[in-house]
Amino acid sequence: SDLKQETASMYTHQKFVIGHNGDRIIHVHLTMMDPVLLDATRDEQRMTFTYEVTYEDTTNSFHRRYEQYLDFNFFQHKIHWFSVFNSFMMVIFLVGLVSMILLRTLRKDYARYAKEDELDSLERDMNDEYGWKL
Repeated sequence: SDLKQETASMYTHQKFVIGHNGDRIIHVHLTMMDPVLLDATRDEQRMTFTYEVTYEDTTNSFHRRYEQYLDFNFFQHKIHWFSVFNSFMMVIFLVGLVSMILLRTLRKDYARYAKEDELDSLERDMNDEYGWKL
């Protein structure tokens, strides 16, 4: 049969690159390396996990360490015009729908109350109150 066999892997080596300025840590970069495929037919599997640490000097000051994340090019700020237009049209549609329902209800209630003004008091007492004027 053409069943896809799922494979899982585990990274067994981690590489840390720590940038420092004097005694202050400015950044830490983590890289995962050496993926090992897991054998699904075995219950137990022995692996050796290793890590590597590299220290590098940087000229960035401790107070300016977040500027790399605040850089405009780091986040691609694009305006999604289709999403803005879609949201605008949805608001217009919902406002129109609610206003149509409200106007229809008010028009029926107004016609009903105008009709009741023509009735005498005995017929008015027999009718139940309903609508927005309760």
